[in-house]
Amino acid sequence: MINFYILIAFFFLNLSFLIFFNNIKVFHQIIDKPDKKRKFHKKPTPLAGGIILFFNIILYAILCFINNDLLIEEIFFKNFLEFKLFIISCISFFIIGILDDKYNIKPSIKFSFLIILIFILLYFDSNLKIIEINFSFLDISINSINYSIIFTLFCILVFINSFNMFDGINLQASTYSLILITILIFYLKFSLFLNILLIFILCFKYLNFKNKTFLGDNGTLLISFIFSFIFIKLYNENIIIHSDEIFIYMMVPGIDMIRLFFTRILMNRSPFSDDRIHIHHLLLDKFTYLQSLIIINSLILMPILLMKVNINNLFSILLTITLYTVIIIKIKKV
Repeated sequence: MINFYILIAFFFLNLSFLIFFNNIKVFHQIIDKPDKKRKFHKKPTPLAGGIILFFNIILYAILCFINNDLLIEEIFFKNFLEFKLFIISCISFFIIGILDDKYNIKPSIKFSFLIILIFILLYFDSNLKIIEINFSFLDISINSINYSIIFTLFCILVFINSFNMFDGINLQASTYSLILITILIFYLKFSLFLNILLIFILCFKYLNFKNKTFLGDNGTLLISFIFSFIFIKLYNENIIIHSDEIFIYMMVPGIDMIRLFFTRILMNRSPFSDDRIHIHHLLLDKFTYLQSLIIINSLILMPILLMKVNINNLFSILLTITLYTVIIIKIKKV
């Protein structure tokens, strides 16, 4: 019953953020201004998505510190130490994102901080390391114990960076986040933390739809870390059995990032440089905003739905990559 009351409290908290957003000064400290070169939004917009999420996480942490029993049903925290490491990591990712939003940190410096932060977390939380890689379409498992820290660090970094690059137009990142949180909730009977995260996503989605705020790096770094953490924990607990299943959930942002990196390198530019060749930018040049969102989310949902009806995961992955490639080629030719 206490969980029900807590969720009601978080619902009204986020509802108050939504209603009084314009009057809460802390949400307007970092402003993203349009430059008509890469940023085409109509007016200066606060980068408050991560700040709202951060408030939710800190309040959740305070409640758990007061009442440790709230963590009993959170399967991705085996003990209180893992929970404290998670909260400290969330704070650290948020701070890096805030500094990046405010001072536009060089990608190499930000990347270095992320590597150090993730390495420290993996060093102290052994249950976050990916030890074995299982595939649904192969009868073998790959043991990664000798390089588990490096492999896990790589996986987290790839998703964080791909998610960050995938956040480009209104409702894109929030819709993708809604898909991921729905999947996670489906796997668990109940998780207070995931339901709080869902409340935040719905709140932010509305504000983003109304052009009142963006996620910002403070939001993309924080929420992508959270998703990485939880998916790996569920995989290590054998709740998610196959690694290719997680790959399917995270595939589209990942392959778009790979294309961006190779394209920029071939153009003799840094793979982290700014431009307008992300999939959402290319689609917006040829389609309406709504059509672009539908195409992107169809690419994300198609392999997930095929997997749920027991279509071979390897086939679903290859089909999605093929369709993605065809779409990119077509819109570049038109």
